[in-house]
Amino acid sequence: MRLLCRATLFLCVVLPLVACNIERPRRVDGQIELGSLPSPEFKGINKTLLENAREAEQASEYKRAAQLYRQLLDGEKENAPRLLLGYAENTRKAGIEDLGIGTYDVILGLEPENIDALEGKGLALMAKGEFEEAGDTFATVIKQDKTRWRTLNALAILFVTREQYEDAMAYYTEALVHSKNNVSVLNNVGLTYAIEGRAEDAIDTLLKAVELTPSNHAQREHIEMNLALVYATSGDLKAAKRIASRYLSGPRLNNNLGFYAHLADNDALAKSYLNMALSQNPRYYSRAWKNLESLERQENEAKAASSGKKGKRIKIN
Repeated sequence: MRLLCRATLFLCVVLPLVACNIERPRRVDGQIELGSLPSPEFKGINKTLLENAREAEQASEYKRAAQLYRQLLDGEKENAPRLLLGYAENTRKAGIEDLGIGTYDVILGLEPENIDALEGKGLALMAKGEFEEAGDTFATVIKQDKTRWRTLNALAILFVTREQYEDAMAYYTEALVHSKNNVSVLNNVGLTYAIEGRAEDAIDTLLKAVELTPSNHAQREHIEMNLALVYATSGDLKAAKRIASRYLSGPRLNNNLGFYAHLADNDALAKSYLNMALSQNPRYYSRAWKNLESLERQENEAKAASSGKKGKRIKIN
């Protein structure tokens, strides 16, 4: 009751003060002149589409984001280069590199100095495995701006493909100068250490990347699965299984564990895991064991060709 009285008193005091500052709408022939009233704010269709596209990007829903940018391009011509860049970036991230490259070329035709488009084109070329052309593109980017961490990171990866690890680390280091604690760069540093056979350094670096990545971020799973892979190559199958179990279950988990066991040189255990995967879902994993046999055959051929080199190839992301 006391609270009600206070609230009533508060309203009695405040409302008259507010009312003094309100201008009553004028009347014309007994009707309120609607033009004098404030209009509600309605978002335009294009503004809503753009917001949805950016939200899809944040959620790593790249195909959906690309579709939304495509819709925007159909209806808005004034901001074409900006919208084209959004479309190109999302098609590239969705794995549709050819479409991305074509779109980047359209942007560069309109704006030859657009460094974002040039860098994006280089990343798309690298994703396609066209390393020489990608390297030339990144060289052009660096001439314009030496602080582009994505380009520095990409150049490091190109050096990794040539087994020039010292040069790769120099570029990773420079990328981290311009983007401190960048988890994408740290992820690649960790995988490069793994390729070199420096398992302890690889694990330490990937653990740091995991700690810096929010638990609800999509990239967290990606980095942790790479960490599981490195644990497996170092022979720590228990740690690899513990991490993989956070994200996988059933036949998918057993399929991965089979591959991890193979990386740990325990093919008997690998076969056991793969057999479990096959029995749980033979339709989806019918080629699992064949893939493993193919991998073994390739590695044996590689060992025969170069018996002095050790270590297994790991994809850099």
